[in-house]
Amino acid sequence: MQSEVKEKPMRAVVAAVQLPNVSDVEFEAALTELRELAKTLGFTVVHTFVQRRNTFEMTAYLGAGKRQEMRSYVKNEPLPADLAETTQAPAPFDGQIEALLVDHEISPSQARNLELEVGCEVMDRTMVILEIFHRNARSRAARAQVEIARLGYMAPRLREMAKLAGSQGRQRGGGGGRGAGESLTELDRRKIRDRIAELQQEIIA
Repeated sequence: MQSEVKEKPMRAVVAAVQLPNVSDVEFEAALTELRELAKTLGFTVVHTFVQRRNTFEMTAYLGAGKRQEMRSYVKNEPLPADLAETTQAPAPFDGQIEALLVDHEISPSQARNLELEVGCEVMDRTMVILEIFHRNARSRAARAQVEIARLGYMAPRLREMAKLAGSQGRQRGGGGGRGAGESLTELDRRKIRDRIAELQQEIIA
């Protein structure tokens, strides 16, 4: 008798900033929707981190204290003593967190900084939605349109991805010919432009 192979559960945390012009009802509705979207992608949301702010934090979306809370939770580490005295944070999670889902569209640098600080993949609301469309697209035209949208979303994020990769491999030397000495980011951007053009021709055809 063949035993069933169970898929490993994927766990995620959600993070959201409530701005002054957003009511509690609207805020909670948006969070509920994101949790449902996460479920569609196969994630179980194990905790939600929220913060009230007048504006988004420019470098990493949430304030430093809240980011430290998320880091401690995701990495199963205790909070620093000074923060533990003033914060009612959840106990660290005893398990692996695969993703941090952010309930807004954030900039490439904000996503990069969050990923570095918290220690897991960061997906904003736009990426979550695009990934769902990508998985559910059936027709050739639909798949092409979704891929165009995903490529357009990823293009401005390549520079931040290159930073995450470090200095190794950023520059691709060459022995002559097109692309010699071209940075990896420039090459990737050119490939994205070429791929988008191909997909647009597929849709027209």
